Amino acid sequence: MQKPPAAGSGLGLALLSAVTFATSGTFARSLIDAGWSAPSAVIARVGIAALVLALPAAISLRGRWPVLRRNLGVVGLFGLLGVALAQVCFFNAVRYLPVGVALLLEYLGIILVVAWTWLVHKQRPRRLTVAGAVAALAGLVFVLDLTGAARL
Repeated sequence: MQKPPAAGSGLGLALLSAVTFATSGTFARSLIDAGWSAPSAVIARVGIAALVLALPAAISLRGRWPVLRRNLGVVGLFGLLGVALAQVCFFNAVRYLPVGVALLLEYLGIILVVAWTWLVHKQRPRRLTVAGAVAALAGLVFVLDLTGAARL
């Protein structure tokens, strides 16, 4: 019987993912300030990630290449829409907004999903979900300084 992975390894991977994701705005801003377009910054970022992840992905397939061939369209569509297009939109936002504001606006998308499921599907969110949404909105108000004189 195979032993399940330790919780610490999953937490470590989640922390590594969060740290690398947190650097994407700064990475994009630096490239855009140097004259790169948003799509070229995305190509650089996704290309580097593909190179880093190629070996672990090949190892995890363990010779099951037909599975990849059968699902190549879905994987490609997810890569284009879920990864590349989302990053191009975010990197374009970073051109005009501070990185922190762009990240907060991106994370507010989750609140829109909660509102959609509540209004359209009549699935009322739990208290913890509502508390998280309120905390996100409060954070956005503090970062944007809606009562101040500064404007975007």
